[in-house]
Amino acid sequence: MKNNTLFSFHPLCYLLLLVVTSSIYSIINQSTGHAVDVTTLIDGEIPFIKEFVVPYLLWYPYIYGLMIYYCFVDRKHYFVALGSLISGKLICFIVYCFWQTTVPRPEVVGNDIFANLVRLVYSHDQPVNCLPSIHVLTTFIMMIVVYKRKDQHKWEFASVTAFGTLIILSTLFTKQHAVLDVLAGILLACGVYVSIQYMFQALSAYQINHYAGRQIKKEIKNTDL
Repeated sequence: MKNNTLFSFHPLCYLLLLVVTSSIYSIINQSTGHAVDVTTLIDGEIPFIKEFVVPYLLWYPYIYGLMIYYCFVDRKHYFVALGSLISGKLICFIVYCFWQTTVPRPEVVGNDIFANLVRLVYSHDQPVNCLPSIHVLTTFIMMIVVYKRKDQHKWEFASVTAFGTLIILSTLFTKQHAVLDVLAGILLACGVYVSIQYMFQALSAYQINHYAGRQIKKEIKNTDL
């Protein structure tokens, strides 16, 4: 029983790869002074709502909490999601290095908890490296995963999708991102998920065929004997 328990926790260690990948952002989170403003007329009509900083910050437990959950209940989707998250983030980092974008931030008025949380976010995250949005990218990947499982787990689909939608909207209402950032994040999420899923399916098919081939050779050898 002890060995089985240890083995069940082993895939969770791969989540550290996501943590390490995420740490790269702190290195490139610097303004070059040549960032491009990607806001549009639509962004001008979207109000700044400081209360949305709450779902924005809850993005962290949302992503890691779901990944831990899927590690135990759906190992296949766990690895596809992990590969998608890491690949998507690395692509974002490459884009940020060669094309830096920005979103103008509003003046935060008030001294309530929401205003202070927004100031905290602004102080730790430079107003650059916005497109694609990593918040949107990673959130939408988790929404794709839960969509794949919706037939068996409708409550899970409803709750994860609803809260994921709040997180995506929070990137706009906190003025951390623009509409183009959100759209780019969604498109990238779809692209990397499909690609990683295809790679895993191809790998699984190869392993099955390879195992079947070995079994056939073994049976032929036994027959000859």
